[in-house]
Amino acid sequence: MSGGLLTLGLKEDANTRLCTETERQALLDVKANLIDFHHLLDDWGSQEEMDCCKWVGVSCNNHTGHVTELDLGHVVEVNHFITFGYSFRGKISPSLQVLNQLQHLNLNYVDFQYNPLPEFWAFMSNLQRLHISGANLSGPIPYQLANLSTLLHLDLSHNYLMGSIPFFFGDFTSLTYLDLSGNQLRGVIPNSFGNFSSLAHLDLSQNLINGSLPNFARCSSLINMSVAHNYLNGRMPNFTRCTLLKNIDLSNNFLSGNVPKSVGELSNLEFLDVGHNFLNESMPNFIGCPSLWFLDMSSNELSGNVPKSLGQVSKLRLLDFSSNFLKGVISEVHFLNLTHLDYLDLSFNSLELNLSFHGKFPSQLSTINLQSCKLGPRFPMWIKTQKFFIHLDISNASISDDIPTWFWGLSSRLKFINLSSNDLKGMLPDMGYLMQFFDGYPGMDLSNNRLEGRVPFLPALAALNLSGNKFSGTLSFLCKIDGCLTFLDLSNNSFSGSLPDCWLNFQGNLVVLRLSNNNLSGPIPSSLGFLSNLESLYLRTNSFFGEVPKSLNNCTRLKFVDLSENKLSGVIPEWIGENLSKLYVLVLGSNNFKGMLPSQICWLSNLQVLDVSYNGLSGNIPRCFDNFTAMGRRSIGDNMTKHLYYSSVPNDVPSLQCLGLSLLDIDHDDKLDAHCGGQLQEAYYLDNTWVTWKGTERSFERSGLQLLKTIDLSRNNLSGNIPHEITSLFELVSLNLSMNKLHGEVSEDVGWLKSLESLDLSRNEFSGQIPWSLAQLNFLSYLDLSFNNLSGRIPTGSQLQRFNYTSYIGNLQLCGPPLTPQCGFPPILEKKYVEEDEDDFWESYYTSMGAGFSVGFLGLSGALIFNRSCRYFFFASLSHMKDWIYVTVVVHLGRLERKFRR
Repeated sequence: MSGGLLTLGLKEDANTRLCTETERQALLDVKANLIDFHHLLDDWGSQEEMDCCKWVGVSCNNHTGHVTELDLGHVVEVNHFITFGYSFRGKISPSLQVLNQLQHLNLNYVDFQYNPLPEFWAFMSNLQRLHISGANLSGPIPYQLANLSTLLHLDLSHNYLMGSIPFFFGDFTSLTYLDLSGNQLRGVIPNSFGNFSSLAHLDLSQNLINGSLPNFARCSSLINMSVAHNYLNGRMPNFTRCTLLKNIDLSNNFLSGNVPKSVGELSNLEFLDVGHNFLNESMPNFIGCPSLWFLDMSSNELSGNVPKSLGQVSKLRLLDFSSNFLKGVISEVHFLNLTHLDYLDLSFNSLELNLSFHGKFPSQLSTINLQSCKLGPRFPMWIKTQKFFIHLDISNASISDDIPTWFWGLSSRLKFINLSSNDLKGMLPDMGYLMQFFDGYPGMDLSNNRLEGRVPFLPALAALNLSGNKFSGTLSFLCKIDGCLTFLDLSNNSFSGSLPDCWLNFQGNLVVLRLSNNNLSGPIPSSLGFLSNLESLYLRTNSFFGEVPKSLNNCTRLKFVDLSENKLSGVIPEWIGENLSKLYVLVLGSNNFKGMLPSQICWLSNLQVLDVSYNGLSGNIPRCFDNFTAMGRRSIGDNMTKHLYYSSVPNDVPSLQCLGLSLLDIDHDDKLDAHCGGQLQEAYYLDNTWVTWKGTERSFERSGLQLLKTIDLSRNNLSGNIPHEITSLFELVSLNLSMNKLHGEVSEDVGWLKSLESLDLSRNEFSGQIPWSLAQLNFLSYLDLSFNNLSGRIPTGSQLQRFNYTSYIGNLQLCGPPLTPQCGFPPILEKKYVEEDEDDFWESYYTSMGAGFSVGFLGLSGALIFNRSCRYFFFASLSHMKDWIYVTVVVHLGRLERKFRR
């Protein structure tokens, strides 16, 4: 608010100035400490305007001339610069303390460059409103703020403030507004917060606060309270005396127990969000909340039935009970008077919807989420009354029926529809005529049903999933789909023919392309190289032939490539390693690739899965595998496996390059829009892959794929040794080099692969002994060393003897359990490889050795007495044997003694 608004009634001549010179100079110092990007403060100190009370953002007392308000945040908002970045940057001037009559200080959205809050607040004892939100402040909240006993409003939200919640807020008996949200504050909320009898607005959301919530029994003035997105635990507090409460947000914490009965009796309550906690009792009754319009109890552990009285809460607009353990039947009674209901989500419960509605549903819903509820077996007829829905998800709803023709013409506002994982039958109608009336580019998921026939004309879509059906015919329809398509999954169908060469239409938009498990053939078209935003490419299990098109080196955002089980030929291109640096999965197995595995593959430092099995590769394994650094460290997060795409796109946004939008400072209406998806709907796709795991083919997805780190070079013509560099991949869980022509000894360093669970070196030409370090791999649960030239004794220990003998067969010079009962004379062992589990072997060995030694010694002693040459031979041999006898007996004698005592 500018000074002119407060001084209009003052009688003064043109030469009269209100502000004092001291405060004028203080304001000029405030300006001097700021960079004014948009010249908003140009009138400060100008020759035309010497009176600081008339400067923009400054207000003064009409009688004393002292500055009472400094509002730079309002200056920014009025000029709309907050949308495009900061208008001011710098630091908080210490001259502010000169303005000791200041009552209102607003420095919202001034970039203070991660500097801490100053400590001079003791000199500003008249301050009533302090707003420094979104200002890049850091450090602790200074304790000097406790001196501001007259403070009414305090907003330090959306900064980087840290430390514990300060106890001194108990001194703010007059405080009515407190917002510390969006910081990094820790510790517990002091019990004194529950005694703020004047507090009307409390927001501590989006911090790191733990402990339990205080009792708010004395907060009789409280209207808005949010502690969402923290680490709070314990039970919900009792709000019996908080009769003015309108908005409660406790979501995304660790609260347990029930929702207190008192919450259902708050007659002014409008907004309640307790979603994403661990509330685990029955659903409360909200009949005493006639003003309630927003009710979110999703992602908890609530059980029991949904009370029928819910149908009396007539102002409800949003109802979300998803992801709980609710059960029972939902009938018309539950929606009897919900004439304003707009958003309905009952998904992921054990609910059965029995809605006949002879007339029509009481309201027009924009969002209908009923995933995993029982709606079938017939297609739900009550949906016919819905003409304006934006989002519809009735997947996995036990529907076994045809999709009625009326369904496709219901809503022109459609953004996303999901009918997947039902038992829907029949053919799709030609929707080209209907889709021309849609207000944008919707997403459609009809996967995992029994739909069949050719795919009709589908001109305007943002996402399409038809996988797991019986569709047939060619893919020529793709060339008629509008270029806004960001996600396409046609896998696990019966499509045939060649891949159309019209991918230029989708350049810059398509993120995920899945065509696996069809009957497609022909070469991979070079126009796929136009998909510059492509991150996942699945062409597995088709009959594509020819070379991998070089144009794919333009798809530099690719993270996941699976071209396996085709008829591709030529060499594995070097440009894969040179250009596709983001790859974390590369599967080229079961093709006809020849030549050497290029060393450029090692440039893929993010690679976690490499499968080039079942090809005709030759030459040595590259010695640069230690460059696969992602296989040598633990994965954090799932950023590699997750792909962001848009399940709906507005009609006026033709390219993803225009979709860099975000919502700031959403209010309650905006939160409803966010639930309903708004105009844009983002979605995430998580990769999955098939790999040969412990001898069988298995699918990995989500978190399993994130942890999977595997190399499969099996069934090729590779030769040479196993490169020592492989042993540096400490997080490798599966290594398959079987059915090649590899030779040499298996390095003792294989024991460095401590995470290894599966190792297959079978059907090669390896020689020498099995490394003793293999017995130290605690996670190893699959081992195949069969059909090599290995020799010697199988190392004893807790691991290797529990594998079946088939893990070792085909090595003619290999012996010991589990292949043979025993071996010959045991070798000298290093102590680190001696295990307690060897006792059974040594017990029988020493017993037989003792008996044999006694008999042999009696026979030998006679010869020693009568034959000089025998005496010489015996003592010479004994000299060479004494070291081995001593070492062996000392190491095992103690164990043998303990064994006999049992």
